Amino acid sequence: MSVRLGETAAVLVLMLVLLALKRVEALAGLPLSQITGIVAFSFAIFLALGLYQQELARIREE
Repeated sequence: MSVRLGETAAVLVLMLVLLALKRVEALAGLPLSQITGIVAFSFAIFLALGLYQQELARIREE
């Protein structure tokens, strides 16, 4: 599986920032946990679609 390092790092940094912002009392009213979950789930879908495309391309070559 080929994962581009830049995309993965950007998503991980975004998730870490969102988790760190959860500790800021001024932002206590924002749904940061839910946003972090949505980001993680969206990235999982992105990775799954990449795998699907690679597999589909491999099957079409055969």
